[in-house]
Amino acid sequence: MKKTYFNHDSNARNDIRIIKLRSKLGYAGYGVFWGLLELLFSEENKLCITDYDSLAFGLQCDPKILKQVIEDFDLFVIEDGCFYSQRLHNQIEQINSKSKKAKDNVNKRWNKIQANNNGNTSISINKEDNNKSKNIEKRFTEFKNSVQSINGIEKEDKIAFLEYWSEPNKSNTRMRWELEKTWDLSRRLKRWANSNFNQNKKEKYLDYFDEYTYKKLDATKRKEYEEHLKSIGWTSTYSPNAGMVWTKKKI
Repeated sequence: MKKTYFNHDSNARNDIRIIKLRSKLGYAGYGVFWGLLELLFSEENKLCITDYDSLAFGLQCDPKILKQVIEDFDLFVIEDGCFYSQRLHNQIEQINSKSKKAKDNVNKRWNKIQANNNGNTSISINKEDNNKSKNIEKRFTEFKNSVQSINGIEKEDKIAFLEYWSEPNKSNTRMRWELEKTWDLSRRLKRWANSNFNQNKKEKYLDYFDEYTYKKLDATKRKEYEEHLKSIGWTSTYSPNAGMVWTKKKI
């Protein structure tokens, strides 16, 4: 699981269990709760620590408050001396599902490009030696094989690079890369992967609303962020006291 953050629902404080926690332990207990979620997320959502003093030392909190947060508000599932968060478990399942789906989509795009490739030979492309009598389909296959042969580049970057630089001109006789005055495939591809040249990459936004992130975006990026949230089931309402509030639709 590569993702380094989990969703913090904007209305989590209104969960009845959280309300009970805050009414008894205040925001000190609320902070301990989120500290535990962060720790559980880094530990695959399972902690088998019954020594609350040691755990409290790591979280820099009162052991008594820690014990209450874990045991008294039905916020964690306790089994065989271990505890975990069902809420976090559901989010991790979603993260893994999306990661698998994204990987499958990359493989589909690559397989589509590979569909007409009958050989695995890597061809070193030299523009000066390029045989102009070859039709563009054959030169595309050579270009594709050469891109594929370069190691250390993610498949998604190779796909985007290939789609951009193989675009043919109006007469369908030459590809974009063939119109360049100079060309070093390896350098171009590595530079593409390590810079902002890849304009096909979509902006990656959080799968939940984060006010701090939102405020840092310009008007265009804010709009894209909002559209991203709506596309994955979030809705927004305006409150005179809280401003814009985002909530996830229940499925």
